[in-house]
Amino acid sequence: MIVVDSSIALQWVLPEEDASYAEELLGNPDLIAPDILLMEAANVLAKKVRAGNSTMDGALVGLRLIRDTVSRLVSSADLAAESLRLSVALAHPAYDCCFLACAVNANAVLATRDQPFIDRLRASGYGDRLHSWRGMQ
Repeated sequence: MIVVDSSIALQWVLPEEDASYAEELLGNPDLIAPDILLMEAANVLAKKVRAGNSTMDGALVGLRLIRDTVSRLVSSADLAAESLRLSVALAHPAYDCCFLACAVNANAVLATRDQPFIDRLRASGYGDRLHSWRGMQ
């Protein structure tokens, strides 16, 4: 199982350089995420619509693609206490730690492109929870 965060999922729908890692994960049947993934994605897509960089229809299609690509969404309510504990232990935002809590809970690895979070995970003993890929630093 691979937990994907917003930095990965949004690359599936928004043009960006060096999206090869995210594209490699497309079609993987073992992708899971906390349900906050959809709200984080909706927030970014809404900003794109408001800025005139996307249409509402395009944003809705993108959100649907993200939802359909992730095979299982886990309730963030069920992950809140562990997210809080991890947030305090790592001195990192709880919403990012929700993705780590999901990985820990599912005995999965976490796919993220968030380099500060990657660095924090490695420094705090959670580096083994990171999904690796060819371009990983």
